[in-house]
Amino acid sequence: MYYHEWKNYINALENIINQQRKKIQSMEKQLQTMAEKIQELQETPGTNIEKIEYHFDQLKIETLEGTLNIGLSPDGLSASEQLSIPGQSLNQGNPSPQPIIDDVMQSMQPFMNQDLPQAIQQFARENNQSLPPGFQHLILQDVYRQLPERIQHYTRFHSENNNGLINEKTKDQIIEDVKKEILSSVEKFIEGKEGGSS
Repeated sequence: MYYHEWKNYINALENIINQQRKKIQSMEKQLQTMAEKIQELQETPGTNIEKIEYHFDQLKIETLEGTLNIGLSPDGLSASEQLSIPGQSLNQGNPSPQPIIDDVMQSMQPFMNQDLPQAIQQFARENNQSLPPGFQHLILQDVYRQLPERIQHYTRFHSENNNGLINEKTKDQIIEDVKKEILSSVEKFIEGKEGGSS
């Protein structure tokens, strides 16, 4: 029995050695394949990207221009010559092709000159924001620039719902819809405004 146990032990060792030998041979083949691929890659010319340096400090900005869109409509720039700034008259440019737009804009003048500036200040206080000097003026200018387009949008909407008729009740609804949109857009803009002091 003693001899039989040794024989089983030696056979088991021989099987393990044979398995290890096969693994080593497989690894040697893989190593040879990898060495060939490395050699092939070294012989292939590569792309040489040299250091890229950016010198932003050398840029000079002389003027900064653009439009501040606060969410009403980026398309509302078409009738900007009819706009006014608080304290100035409303109709300084060519008359509107649609009298309803002029009429609604005239009716909204007290809102734009008094209520909206107060609302902007209120939204800023509610959000613990301090608006930089002139920032409220920029917001008002942007709203004025987009106002004719928004009035036209609500006029189309309400005239379609009223078989093309625009009466005083419809005009009042257009005014209310535009006011709600303006207040909502300005409030969202101020809530998301970065850079105000807390």
